[in-house]
Amino acid sequence: MRRASLALMLSFAACHSGPQIRASGDIIKTDIERARRSNALRCAPRELASAEANLDFALGELDEGNSQRAYEHIVEAEAMAKKAVALSRDCAPRQVVVKEQPQLVVKIEETDKDGDTVLDKDDQCPSLPGPVANKGCPIEAPKDRDGDGILDPSDKCIDQPEDMDAFQDEDGCPEPDNDNDGILDTADKCPNEAGPMQNMGCPILDKDGDGLNDDKDKCPNEPEDKDGFQDEDGCPDLDNDADGVPDDRDDCPMDPGPVDNKGCPRKYSLVAVTKDRIEIKKQIKFATNSAKIVGAESEKILDEVALALKDNAQIKKVRIEGHTDSVGPDASNLRLSQNRANSVMSALIKRGIDPPRMEAIGYGETKPIASNSTSAGKAENRRTEFNIAEQ
Repeated sequence: MRRASLALMLSFAACHSGPQIRASGDIIKTDIERARRSNALRCAPRELASAEANLDFALGELDEGNSQRAYEHIVEAEAMAKKAVALSRDCAPRQVVVKEQPQLVVKIEETDKDGDTVLDKDDQCPSLPGPVANKGCPIEAPKDRDGDGILDPSDKCIDQPEDMDAFQDEDGCPEPDNDNDGILDTADKCPNEAGPMQNMGCPILDKDGDGLNDDKDKCPNEPEDKDGFQDEDGCPDLDNDADGVPDDRDDCPMDPGPVDNKGCPRKYSLVAVTKDRIEIKKQIKFATNSAKIVGAESEKILDEVALALKDNAQIKKVRIEGHTDSVGPDASNLRLSQNRANSVMSALIKRGIDPPRMEAIGYGETKPIASNSTSAGKAENRRTEFNIAEQ
């Protein structure tokens, strides 16, 4: 293994080719994963972190076309990965044997002081014998202590007389505020319907007066603006197209557009913003078998894509997709498409687009839009797409 590693280093020193560096990177990734499984985070954290960082730097430099710098980082990553593997060989966590404690059984003694066969815990009269049907109490003539006409056995409030107002009179308890609106029935004009004090206890069906009853109004205290946009929810919509320009200053309130264009969609020459994507009218060009963006036209396309994202604040996230034709190995095409998507995302970040608004995904040759059996079809399949993932 050491002899092979030395040979690999000598080879890198001679030419620093990108494929060789990437192949070495795959071997180093295997060593890093082996170190992680051996608990290197505990026994060799510095070596593991250094290996991972140098590997990332190497691949990054390689993407930028700097194979010499990539080679320097890949050599350091290999050395640190092997150290992490060596230091974590005997680093498995020790097992701790926990002895199970015997279960404690508590026995509760049940008693029946008055001997009426009703246990004291269930006996409402534990010192006086009585039948089970009477919950252990002696049977005596029913009484009506509060004099409300409901005998005590059926009266849930034996010391408070029922108010007899045709509202829950059968329970024997007075209900001073039937509708629980905080206004006593004696002062409530609608004692069985909840309502605010300002309406003397009666319900207000449309507090904001927008024509929608409060039970269907999502904003009962704010009147709907009635502009033909989502008027059925009862809430005012001050910026219908969510472009950051209030409707009262928006010349196109239903179509998103930038402030400097009075809220109307901007017209672009190389891109078009649709419901689900930012369409580019010409393709971004890359150097052959490379993620390097080339050509003044490619830069203009990227300028307009960045401007479209800035103009359309309602686009929360766009997915930058890289696609290739079927020429070459599948794995190489997948890697190339991912690197190209990453390059486009980096170019948009440099143009002021926030990274959280973008994600870069390479699909390789897996999503063709034309036949790969012709040159024209292959050209169509080599493409970059900007699909709206969230808005």
